[in-house]
Amino acid sequence: MKTIKIHLFLIGLCLFAVSSFAQKSEMAGMQLLFGDLKLKVDTLKPPVDSLTSKIHALRYEKGPLNMDNMIRFIIQTKQSKDTIRTAAYYDTLLKECQQGKAHQMIDNIMVNLYRQCFTETEVDQLLEFFHTPVGKKMFMDQLLITVTATPAVQNIINETAEKLEKENK
Repeated sequence: MKTIKIHLFLIGLCLFAVSSFAQKSEMAGMQLLFGDLKLKVDTLKPPVDSLTSKIHALRYEKGPLNMDNMIRFIIQTKQSKDTIRTAAYYDTLLKECQQGKAHQMIDNIMVNLYRQCFTETEVDQLLEFFHTPVGKKMFMDQLLITVTATPAVQNIINETAEKLEKENK
């Protein structure tokens, strides 16, 4: 339970950092956190190959610090501040971000970011040795990937929310 609370705190801290930096300059904020940022956010479908397959396997080794929890957190935060839209609206938004086109775009972002950070050999090692030094590297890079993807994911959620709002009028 204590570990989950620590991870949730880290997720909140990451979101706070990202949203704080987004008000000024997203890239400048990322550079303050991680130095010279060299990752590219890309929603294009990644290649269908063994590396992509292994990255999917690695991403579904569920830990508290993952994009699914970030999406839930972002949507719950939006919902808690919203006095207009219904709970059903946010349930539909969450479903779209977990299963629909928005989910596919988010998945593409995450796989493409992992492909930039890890070789296939490293992904094999991460799958096999989650608590080795390579596993620790994965934790740090996963944090970088999550923080890098969060603004794009927030944009997808906002665009999806706007689309749902237009469809429901």
